[in-house]
Amino acid sequence: MFLNVKVLKVNIVMIYIDKGEINTFALTLSEVTTLVNPYYLFVFEGEYNTAVEPIYWAGTDTSNWPTRYNLFTLEEGIDVELTKGQYKYSVYESPTAIIVDENTNETELNLIEEGRMVVAGVAVSSIYD
Repeated sequence: MFLNVKVLKVNIVMIYIDKGEINTFALTLSEVTTLVNPYYLFVFEGEYNTAVEPIYWAGTDTSNWPTRYNLFTLEEGIDVELTKGQYKYSVYESPTAIIVDENTNETELNLIEEGRMVVAGVAVSSIYD
């Protein structure tokens, strides 16, 4: 008796962000991007607090080798304000520059990656203060 076993390759991507710090992380978006010179919209959604609105960030790829990897720098507290915890992130591609404001939404953009993100840092207050 033979078993037909298929092995599926699953990429599990985790972004780690430190609160109040300049954070640099690399993703491999070019391998799934369908546009030439795309703009990227990141959508961060709290994993355990779904009542909070998604957080939008227009990430700029600063990689010297974008066909190999895409490099992003996010300054937590300046670019976006994140609460410590776990998030789901989604990355969308756009043929035009993205301006993040109250009208930003991803409905007409092409989803190219999803993953998990952890935001860590020193507790703001403590019972010992």
